Amino acid sequence: MITISITNQKGGEGKTTTSINLAEGLARRGKKTILLDMDPQSNSTSIYTSTSLDQNMFHIFHNKAKLNQIIHQTSKPNLFVAPASSRLAEMEAVSANNVEAPFILRDAMEDLDGFDFCIIDCPPSLSIFTINALVASNFVLIPLQAEKFSVDGIVGLQQTITSIKKRINPQLEIIGALITQLKPHTLLTKTIIPILTKYFKVFDQSISDGVAIGESHLAKCSIYDYNKKCRQSKEYEEFVEEFLNELKK
Repeated sequence: MITISITNQKGGEGKTTTSINLAEGLARRGKKTILLDMDPQSNSTSIYTSTSLDQNMFHIFHNKAKLNQIIHQTSKPNLFVAPASSRLAEMEAVSANNVEAPFILRDAMEDLDGFDFCIIDCPPSLSIFTINALVASNFVLIPLQAEKFSVDGIVGLQQTITSIKKRINPQLEIIGALITQLKPHTLLTKTIIPILTKYFKVFDQSISDGVAIGESHLAKCSIYDYNKKCRQSKEYEEFVEEFLNELKK
């Protein structure tokens, strides 16, 4: 199984949107995929479940439950969700004092079998939950806008990834950055993207700014189900293909 953390310590960069549409895009291509929600806000979870599930990520951190005990099949073929809950936030302070805290998720995934991908939707911070995701992952995907403040936060994230790679998880790699909410013809965009390429690969495919993404959240569905003909749906489809091709390199 290939595990990918979708992370950026800044909020509003498109982590949850990318997690949902990458996971569902992979499932649509016949890849058995887990969407793992590590954010106490539970936004990814809310797209696929209408009720609070008894077993969720809180139980991974509180009871040392195994991931195969909490995953749920969604209505989409090949797509499973490991749900979060607001109670997950209670575990941040508790886990921080535990020397084994960075390894909780990795240990919970040990008995998992039969899946092709696990996509982890990380919270917008370098919390113990993000650390757990990075320790358990093969790759990191960074969604971000072509904005100055987005670039400012990259250095801290890159340092964290480098430290985890050096000390805990030597196989961890940044697969690239996905530009979201793109306004292609602005001077800022033309200035920022060349700067980003100095840090890591930037995917050729980007996701345009537009209302369809927000409307799909309101409708509690992926962009593909909301409007398969809209620009953002086609862009995410192209991104999933580029992502899979990048993994083959």
